[in-house]
Amino acid sequence: MGNTKRMRPKGLTIWHARGLPDYTPVEAKLPVVQNTQTQVATGTQTNGATIVSNGEVTAAHTSIHSNSLGILVLKPGDTGFYVPFHWKGELRVNGTVATATAMHMPADGGLYHVRGREREILGCILPRSRFVETVAALRGIGPEDVTLHDHAMELAPRDAGHLRRSLKLIIDRARHGNLGEQTPPKSFDLTQTLFELMLTTYLQVRPEKPVKSGRVRNPGHIVRAAEERFAQAGAAPVSLADLCAAAGVSKSALYLAFENWCGEPPLAYFHKRRLTQARSQLLCATPGRGAVKRAALDAGLTELSRFSRDYRRLFGEYPSTTLNRS
Repeated sequence: MGNTKRMRPKGLTIWHARGLPDYTPVEAKLPVVQNTQTQVATGTQTNGATIVSNGEVTAAHTSIHSNSLGILVLKPGDTGFYVPFHWKGELRVNGTVATATAMHMPADGGLYHVRGREREILGCILPRSRFVETVAALRGIGPEDVTLHDHAMELAPRDAGHLRRSLKLIIDRARHGNLGEQTPPKSFDLTQTLFELMLTTYLQVRPEKPVKSGRVRNPGHIVRAAEERFAQAGAAPVSLADLCAAAGVSKSALYLAFENWCGEPPLAYFHKRRLTQARSQLLCATPGRGAVKRAALDAGLTELSRFSRDYRRLFGEYPSTTLNRS
């Protein structure tokens, strides 16, 4: 496991880790409402992150090395930008296939739903009202006339390349200092630097292509409603009927939405959510009698023989092996 460290040079909080077996270390303290990662295919997780924040804005460079589905929900007063940096295979952000020339803003005001294999992501979180007011001022309109994008935004290749390089440089500069200095220079202002970069980039977004309206309700809304119902259930079982009722759709619409956003049938996906939850608990538990059973039951996995079998199939090792490695 890589080292983690926190420091506060020049008013910045910096958190860095590599080689983590779990995606959601408590120490990171991202300013978000929800941050989960569900492994959906056999493999071993190794993850890392560099997060820099001054209490007003946050920038991050994360790496996920597993075939998984991540959910990030921002706080109501924030907005953000999600910029794929490197990835293997298909990467979907809020149901849209990522490209080298796109950046993404959150759906439904604060949701990022990401599915893919190995990937590195750059991103930042900014105060929503200030960003909207500045966009309005630059366009010569009122803030009430600004509607932020909630989907993939296409940039010219040159602008997309500049965004990636600049955002990576900002994070590295905050962490390491300018030109190898031990602390960021006095002139470095994380808020101003991020705002300037993201405002410039946002205003360079290419005109949107017309989107055909379909008969099916937005799949993101369906998946999100089902996920909220699952979260409310805790360790209790959840049926397809429960999920359909929560989302207000038929079973066929539910399956279509999950196929588009999650690449998994709904119950299969939530079963893997429970398995991943149990793994997170085992990684933090003290080895001892009953620890595996407690982790399974706390995650709502009551069939212990099936739990052990499915766990090994997903993570490539028995639950007891994970526990003893904790």
